[in-house]
Amino acid sequence: MCNMLQLPQNLIILRKYLGFKVSDFAEKLGIQYRTYQSYERGERKPPLELLEQLVYKYGVNMNWLLTDEGEMFSSSAQSNSDCYEIPVLGDVKASMGYGVTVFEQNRTGIYPVSRQLVEDLNLNVKKTEMIFASGDSMAPTIEGGDSLLIDRSKTEIHDGKIYCVRINGELYAKRLQFVPPSTVVVISDNRKYKSFDVDLSKEINYDFEIIGEVRWWGRVSR
Repeated sequence: MCNMLQLPQNLIILRKYLGFKVSDFAEKLGIQYRTYQSYERGERKPPLELLEQLVYKYGVNMNWLLTDEGEMFSSSAQSNSDCYEIPVLGDVKASMGYGVTVFEQNRTGIYPVSRQLVEDLNLNVKKTEMIFASGDSMAPTIEGGDSLLIDRSKTEIHDGKIYCVRINGELYAKRLQFVPPSTVVVISDNRKYKSFDVDLSKEINYDFEIIGEVRWWGRVSR
């Protein structure tokens, strides 16, 4: 049964997940800005044709949209698609030098990733986001401006792999090594940056968290 209180909220959740502003999403759907806005505000009931367009164009699960039950996206639609859409956090950067404080984590777009690449990288698409690198401490492996696919479901340390970590409120892309029983060694590929240890068994005066594993990185030629 359609929940008219839930539908507007789910439209907002869907739009933000896909990385659209209200005006941009309305344009994508071929309707007026104010018309779509009235749907999100619950002032008007969207026509069935619009909901069907969301199902066809974006693979939305109609049952979730109307009742908030089940997954946001249809498993059948996802399995028939050639790509997964990964949210892009364009305002979030992982420093490779001295860190960039995260002020903003709103999705600014979507990035299509092929099903084959998702399978090859063993990505959890529901927990994967794209952010961008800055600085030079991981050069020449990763350079400032490179895009990074971060799988936030993968926080267990596998020696030598690159992770996105938060240290004292700032994000970094670094290699990690675990030294039993409780020490994490934070390593830069650029030799001019020294590695340092974090002993998780001791109280430290800053926060330290592994955000996720950097499963892929790439750059536009420049």
